[in-house]
Amino acid sequence: MRCKRKNFIQKIHTATETVYDHKGKEQLIHRHFSNLFGTPAQRRFTLDWEAIGLHPLDLRALEEDFTEEEVQAVIHDLAVDKAPGPDGFIGAFFKASWQVIKSDLMAAINHFCSQQLQHFKHLNSAHMVLIPKKMEANFLADFRPISLTHSIAKLVSKLLANRLAPYLNQLVSRAQSAFIKR
Repeated sequence: MRCKRKNFIQKIHTATETVYDHKGKEQLIHRHFSNLFGTPAQRRFTLDWEAIGLHPLDLRALEEDFTEEEVQAVIHDLAVDKAPGPDGFIGAFFKASWQVIKSDLMAAINHFCSQQLQHFKHLNSAHMVLIPKKMEANFLADFRPISLTHSIAKLVSKLLANRLAPYLNQLVSRAQSAFIKR
């Protein structure tokens, strides 16, 4: 009886070879997705905001510390069983342990938002996971990559989005507003 291990890519075919060893697969995957995603081009121009005619907005409220109510509302809206990131936490954890973790969580979120960025590289990392598009996935094109990010990064992102949402109608042209809730 042969036991097939789940969540393991045994081999990857390329146009010229088949790679079996872990290091070779790692290098092949990294090269493939680095080429696919590319590198950002250098910006050659800057915008003249005055020429565009945007009226200045008072956005100081975006820089205030987050309140427990804001964070608790975001946690309330979290899906309980989404895939965990590198930290291993899911929505169910935050919901069930809110009373225990809220002071530490508030300190972490507001520490980040006060631009204490010395540990941001840890928070800004993600696990890239390859999801097979078909049963016999052997080529890298047969996989769809997803990124599993840290829970704190997801929370901060949602908190910032919630804060910015009321200003979007004033910041984004009506011609560019397809994804803005109205």
